Amino acid sequence: MPVYKTIDELPIELNIRDLGGLEARDGRHVKSGLLFRSASPYFFNEEQLEPVKALRLKTILDFRTESGADKRPDPALEGAEYFNKCAAFGNPLDDLNSPSELFSLLFDADQKGNLTDVLVSTYTASLAFSNEAYKFMFNKLLEGDVPLLFHCSNGKDRTGVAAMLILLALGVSEEIAKADYLQSNVSRKQRIDRLMKQYDFVSSWMAEARSLLTMIEGVLPESADMMMTEIKERYGTYENFMEKEYGLDEVKLRKFRDMYLE
Repeated sequence: MPVYKTIDELPIELNIRDLGGLEARDGRHVKSGLLFRSASPYFFNEEQLEPVKALRLKTILDFRTESGADKRPDPALEGAEYFNKCAAFGNPLDDLNSPSELFSLLFDADQKGNLTDVLVSTYTASLAFSNEAYKFMFNKLLEGDVPLLFHCSNGKDRTGVAAMLILLALGVSEEIAKADYLQSNVSRKQRIDRLMKQYDFVSSWMAEARSLLTMIEGVLPESADMMMTEIKERYGTYENFMEKEYGLDEVKLRKFRDMYLE
């Protein structure tokens, strides 16, 4: 069995990484060793858990549903306090398990060719708003309960939005925050390619099918774009958004940035 010394050596499909090192607009960088995102540790074997244990986590935040967390429980890590806070409002992709179901969506006249936009707006982009799980996350971060690992099942949607919100709150540019979000497609490329091959009869000639299949196993740039656009349309600035949605007023936001930037 391979021996893993750091999380950077772990198999890429586990989608685990440190947000540290990313540059904020004020020239500072996100501190390393404090903010980690991942797929569920349930999927890590004992050897893969060793470098995770070495992170000396103080908090593990699980964004899955209660039933999902019960079905595939996180392993207990010494010194880490575990919290299950569902960040999902319902996933319209959960039941896409057969070609007939896929076709029913692709050729549904009610979608009028806007299936991707419908799914993005009703699921991924909407997660940023009125989300108690993310509010809990920001509270834990302001309390300094780090190092903190946050995850969902595959570490791409709920986890990806959470990471974007943290980075935007820290003043990281939209481009860098989006790039981190899209990194899940690199981590999960084999899974995305496998699904494309499975549904090759539609993915080879229908762009919307390719987007839908990518959403199932990866993420879409449209999701990040739509979320950021919606935030600015509703609140004007990310600072206003952070205050109204997550209670990060000017004083708390400054404290937050001083805590996690260097």
